[in-house]
Amino acid sequence: MTNVPVDVERLTAWLDAHSLGSGAVELTALGGGTQNVMALIRRADFEAVLRHPPPYKRANSDETMRREATVLRALTSTNVPHPRLIADEPSLDVLGSAFYIMYPVHGFTPTLGLPDAYADPTWKHAMGLSMADGIAALGCVDHVSVGLGSAGRWGRSPTRLSLRSG
Repeated sequence: MTNVPVDVERLTAWLDAHSLGSGAVELTALGGGTQNVMALIRRADFEAVLRHPPPYKRANSDETMRREATVLRALTSTNVPHPRLIADEPSLDVLGSAFYIMYPVHGFTPTLGLPDAYADPTWKHAMGLSMADGIAALGCVDHVSVGLGSAGRWGRSPTRLSLRSG
């Protein structure tokens, strides 16, 4: 295990109870998360990603995990590109915080810089179009029909910014 602040025995028991693989659990910290812990879970016949609050939780850390799991679950029936939710634990009973497990998304975080292999402008253009396609797919989701009607503040006007010169 690589510096992942999680009780592996308790996580293993939870994974077993949910029939998520078998055997010893190996956890490897993943980069790219800015506020929460992400770790690759490996077992003999299972690979997934754990998303969990940081060791020193903020006041809303557990609710953030619950909300993220709710959104991922809601997107399951859509064409929106997203990590696929496997299971979630909203209670604090297992690991001391809410958490969820999702399928890995192999790739990189473009905000941290592009690997040299992707420096080609044609690839960058394709990536931009792919991002626009994802945003368009999200715009086509009926939030009520996917179970997100009570999530967020629907119908409120966006905050308007006023730009003043000099």
